[in-house]
Amino acid sequence: MKLTLDFSTDKIYDVVIIGGGPAGASAAIYTARAGLSTLVLYRAEADGALGVTQQIENYPGIRGPLSGYELLKLIREHAKAFGAEFVRGKVIATDLLGEIKKVYTIDGREFKGRAVIIASGAMERTNKYKGEEEFLGKGVSYCGVCDAAFFKDRPVAVIGEDDYALEETEFIARFANKIYLVVPSSRIKAPHEMVSEIQFNPKVEILLHHRVLEIVGTSLVEGLWVQNVNTREKRLLQVDGVFIFLGGNKPSVDFLMNQVEMTGDHCIVVNEEMMTSVPGVFAAGDVLCTNIKQAVIAAADGVKAALAVDKYLNKKAKITAQW
Repeated sequence: MKLTLDFSTDKIYDVVIIGGGPAGASAAIYTARAGLSTLVLYRAEADGALGVTQQIENYPGIRGPLSGYELLKLIREHAKAFGAEFVRGKVIATDLLGEIKKVYTIDGREFKGRAVIIASGAMERTNKYKGEEEFLGKGVSYCGVCDAAFFKDRPVAVIGEDDYALEETEFIARFANKIYLVVPSSRIKAPHEMVSEIQFNPKVEILLHHRVLEIVGTSLVEGLWVQNVNTREKRLLQVDGVFIFLGGNKPSVDFLMNQVEMTGDHCIVVNEEMMTSVPGVFAAGDVLCTNIKQAVIAAADGVKAALAVDKYLNKKAKITAQW
């Protein structure tokens, strides 16, 4: 669960895929197999809705039962076997209107591609905590890699419940002297080995089933009020920083900065070949807000987008199938 940084290069990929869930990873199988240089940017090892699903029994060809994380690993390994590259990085901005598309991650890296597939899912938060916006940049952060060093030998809180939060917590623990891991639900939605590792970290105190009430302070963060959901007991955590790594069910499209056509609900609009309003930019999976959210449907979307990318980049008259 070590966090490593890859530095930006001048390499231009044929396709950059944003999101490593079933849509993005399945797309990578097809683009890589078609001989297209393929980069997949993913947020966390157990990324997206599938990554935190406890049990899968209905994915075609996989009788199971197995966890969503295990299924996700199988799809990604399949893509890697054809040459697709997977790089961990949270995408925060894009420049899609030129011939060469540019994608930027939260740690300052830039990646370039001739085409882009947006498969970032729908797990963004819709509501903010009281005090979150007030103290953003004044103790509130969404990036451990960016800001952990500012809290050397100081206490902080981390709010999250999946493997992304655990990976960030492990990195922050290199600097902070105390970490309260505030988990809103009754369990941490991450692979067992990741949970075990964080449980044995002496710097980390895990607060399961705790609701965040308010981030407080004067000019800077001074504390975090939380409440135990079971006992209703309130507690003030005296911390200098609050790192927030939570998901929701809103499409994860803020990094697009309105460059492609979207609906009023922030869902991406595509044509029958999965292309957005911007040539060379495609979308697949939950960012389309289809009514039925199933891994196999997201995977199928990814395949359709990949075949369309192959048509676009190779200037084919029509989509050709792979067998």
